[in-house]
Amino acid sequence: MFAAMRDAGLYLVYMGLESGNEEGLKVLHKQTTVAQNLRAVEILKQLGLMFEFGFMLFDPSSTLRAIRSNVAFLRAIVGDGSAAAVFCRMLPYDGTPIKDGLERSGRLRGDVCHPDYDFLDPKVTSLYHTIRQVVDVWGWIHGYRALSPQLNWAWNEIAIMERLFPRLADLPEYKETLRRITRASNEVLFQVLDDVVLSYTNDRRHSWTNATLDAYRRRFLSDLVQQRNGFVERHRQTLMRALHPEMLALNEHAR
Repeated sequence: MFAAMRDAGLYLVYMGLESGNEEGLKVLHKQTTVAQNLRAVEILKQLGLMFEFGFMLFDPSSTLRAIRSNVAFLRAIVGDGSAAAVFCRMLPYDGTPIKDGLERSGRLRGDVCHPDYDFLDPKVTSLYHTIRQVVDVWGWIHGYRALSPQLNWAWNEIAIMERLFPRLADLPEYKETLRRITRASNEVLFQVLDDVVLSYTNDRRHSWTNATLDAYRRRFLSDLVQQRNGFVERHRQTLMRALHPEMLALNEHAR
């Protein structure tokens, strides 16, 4: 089915993967398995379809072991740089069974606008706050100017160029460059998560700080913007001719 949709013009699939462990998928009522999710990602890669996804690194059932599984799952699907890594914490929205269950168990906190809950393991609570301190999610994962959305936006732009414009000579090289940046930024994020989780599992210190990670983020963003803008500038005339052939013809005639 997706092969036929690809041939009809589909280039991007968004998936609510949400969890990389079976217990998390059950808690979130996903009615799927980790193996099925991995297979779905593999099918899209084989078909040459881009994908983005939703993923909840933390949920009310989270344990240190489950979080390690989640990081391993993320590395398995995007460790190759096929998409930028993203994650969030599950929020218990009003009217959902999971919110009602947290309320019945006395774990629900906050209000309708800012729902919150307690983790069962105090170490997971501490881990969550540590990751929030180290990983500026609004600079790396969420927000218009964050790294992961910018990377995924660049991948979307490539897909549009491939379908709507004449073949650009060095597009394969640019795609490989973008894959390199995406792969490297994902690996830094995964390494941070691995190290911080291990610090709680083994009761040892980690060396990551928000400033250290932010330096990586700014470096990756700078590289991305430089490579993307350089590629577009090299092909500006071709792109403009495809977008506005009449205007380009007038400009050339005026010369």
